[in-house]
Amino acid sequence: MDQIDYDNTEGIEANNGDKPRTLKLEEYVKWLFRSDKQALIRFINGALGEKYDLDTTEFVELNTEFISRGIVTDDEDTESVDLDKIIADMIFTLNGVAYHIEFQTKADQTIAIRVIGYGAGHALSTLRNKGVQDEVIFEFPVPVLIQIDKDKNLADKIPAKLKLSGRNDVLTFDITVIKLWTYDVKSLLKQGFYLLLPFLLVRHRRRKKTDKNVQTFLSELHEILKAVNELYENGQICSDLRTNLYETIDSIVYAINTKTFKNNHEIEEELKKMETTRAVFAHEHVARGEARGEARGKAEGKAEGKAEGKAEIMGIIKMFMQKKPPKEISSLLGMPLKEVTDTLRESGLLDQAQ
Repeated sequence: MDQIDYDNTEGIEANNGDKPRTLKLEEYVKWLFRSDKQALIRFINGALGEKYDLDTTEFVELNTEFISRGIVTDDEDTESVDLDKIIADMIFTLNGVAYHIEFQTKADQTIAIRVIGYGAGHALSTLRNKGVQDEVIFEFPVPVLIQIDKDKNLADKIPAKLKLSGRNDVLTFDITVIKLWTYDVKSLLKQGFYLLLPFLLVRHRRRKKTDKNVQTFLSELHEILKAVNELYENGQICSDLRTNLYETIDSIVYAINTKTFKNNHEIEEELKKMETTRAVFAHEHVARGEARGEARGKAEGKAEGKAEGKAEIMGIIKMFMQKKPPKEISSLLGMPLKEVTDTLRESGLLDQAQ
């Protein structure tokens, strides 16, 4: 997974101190895909033809960092351990079946090799956790590759084969490819790929700064925002996912406007509108929570409040452990900065945050 880039530059430079200097798509993809189980299940059902139930399917997120250990001998008397870490974008199980989602912006002919490498890392990690067994089963997660940039050499499915040297038996499987450049808003909605809506905008990053390109960008932005709101109003996504989609769209729009369109005034006005809308979403979410608590009675309302409070605390800690500063966590969760820092202090993490 790479950062959003411009002709070999490292990320997008930003002028606003409240925004990150580089838009790391990896972080937003992982965060958004983790934020709503039902939307993730819809994606897997649409991409692979599965039929998981949105309400009853069990989702478990798995480790994505794998380290291979090898002994490197420097001379006859000394030796050292060589550690090579590889990190996949997302690996998880649905009802016990493992899936691997990998997301890339630029065309990369080595992607199939890397996907197999991530799968092998997962298989080895699983075997280590199981310990010694009579039968060793090397089980790969089912892979899905999401590609943004156009690559005419990329097939809809990348064939892969595993075989032992000198043997005839061959195990074959496919890496399913989602070619995002072939989709528009309507086709994403039809396929159930709601989580990919914000990333349609990334392809505009390589366009020239012209009035026509600005209007094309704004037109697609408006269509995406309309789709997100209609999904919510029709009950197809929850309020949390609507807010998270807006947050991701906002960050992508800001980054592209800064670098590609050189702080275009019309796009800046759209960003201001989105900031206001997100604030309204946050207020509505709190109001609905309070109403639910009152409707269920005082005792149940307290239980719900405790559960929601615990979920917020875990969300803050999880983001902090992912190296997000308190100010960014405050923005992502729509919470006052003081509440974030107080939570970190109570968790014994404030010194690190400072």
